[in-house]
Amino acid sequence: MVKSKIKKFFIDLVDILAFLVFIMWLFFFIKIFVVALVVVKWHSMLPNYNEWNIILVDKIYRKQTWWVKRWDVVVVMPPLSDVSFLKRVVWLPWETIEIKNDSTYLCKTKEEWLNYTSEDVISTWSYNDNSLLCKKLKEPYINWKTVNLHWKDEKIITEAKCGIDKFILGTWQYLVFWDDRMYSTDSRCCFKSSCLKWDQYYITKDEILWRVWNLHF
Repeated sequence: MVKSKIKKFFIDLVDILAFLVFIMWLFFFIKIFVVALVVVKWHSMLPNYNEWNIILVDKIYRKQTWWVKRWDVVVVMPPLSDVSFLKRVVWLPWETIEIKNDSTYLCKTKEEWLNYTSEDVISTWSYNDNSLLCKKLKEPYINWKTVNLHWKDEKIITEAKCGIDKFILGTWQYLVFWDDRMYSTDSRCCFKSSCLKWDQYYITKDEILWRVWNLHF
């Protein structure tokens, strides 16, 4: 009777240990290959991401690059930089972009606009640039601006920095901006010193490390 109880105890103990090992293995597998927790530093993504927010990032992106869409928030590593940044994808490969009148515009030919089905532009805010028709991009996530880290109920503006107000993207090239548009450096200024050359204002697919899930704490 006693031996039977001891045997049952050890069997239960082995089952518990096996379950704990499985849970630990599953945790490390998910952490290494699927998702990870990242702490937000600085205020560049205010008001949507506050400093010290904990965000969940999608590591599967590295093998599924087509998952990245306009408005996705991603973690990027600019050229010659050893620091990663949290940014928002605003412009996609093969797009032409202009910064005009403190706003951003997507430029396409009239024929291309006929096949454009997305509702991320304001058609009534447009102008012609030679053969292109440029329409203002909707950016509802930047309706506030910060002054000395205090929020003001005032429409934020997008400035053309470093003398660049027109961008033409190619294959797997993206423009990424910070939400705190007036007080941050991003694709508009070639990430300052973190550039391979001054005309490489874009981020490539290989420099996008992770995609951020729309969930933070």
